[in-house]
Amino acid sequence: MKLAVEFSLKEPEFPLDFRRTMLSFLKKCLTDANQGKFMDKYYEAGQEKDFTFSVFFVRPDFQRDRILLKQASGKLLFSCAEKFTGFLFFSAFLEQQKKPFPLEHGNYLTVQSVRKVMEPETRESRVMIKMLSPLCVREHTREGNRDQYYTYEDAGFEEKAEYVIRHKLIRAGFSEELSGTVHIAPVNCKRTVVEFYNRKIPCSLGYFLLEGDRAVLNHLLKAGICSRCSAGFGMPELK
Repeated sequence: MKLAVEFSLKEPEFPLDFRRTMLSFLKKCLTDANQGKFMDKYYEAGQEKDFTFSVFFVRPDFQRDRILLKQASGKLLFSCAEKFTGFLFFSAFLEQQKKPFPLEHGNYLTVQSVRKVMEPETRESRVMIKMLSPLCVREHTREGNRDQYYTYEDAGFEEKAEYVIRHKLIRAGFSEELSGTVHIAPVNCKRTVVEFYNRKIPCSLGYFLLEGDRAVLNHLLKAGICSRCSAGFGMPELK
């Protein structure tokens, strides 16, 4: 399910680490919905999440400590693989309509509308995708609790990306055989660096070729691709 959440702002600006802000908003939505009974399902430590999101502003101007906007509004595009997750967040977003959500510098966000949007599926085993939010490929090393990130420019990018995708699919319930059909290749990309919880994370934007079983591809189109999808990374658009 894919949802578009239109919101207004008191002032035409937004925190520079806007993904962190939107994560706080998502958690607020779940806390208020159904007396918070589903909060642990998604945000208890170690819980796998089947959703991704992207945030859109009109002509954003990225400053050192904030984003200046041409309009005091924005849009959250939310996508998930499971119908239960979709209906839960749809209800949770509706419950937040007209309720100001506090931001930095005395600003606040107010949900104005929530609607379902078209969710194209593929019948092919090879598709072109455009990343609506940065593609994040993270290799986590337990020893030292260190993360290494790969962009399309790095040697071994495709191997690392496919490893992350396959293991995510297996955790989602796909067989190793189906998960192993996935391949990804950069087509027309650029490197970007994302501010996230006071860290600079190198990621990739642009177009990628994605191959695999049709059911696997349609799952990835809904749930997101590679690492940190539920934090606002890895949202694809079928081209």
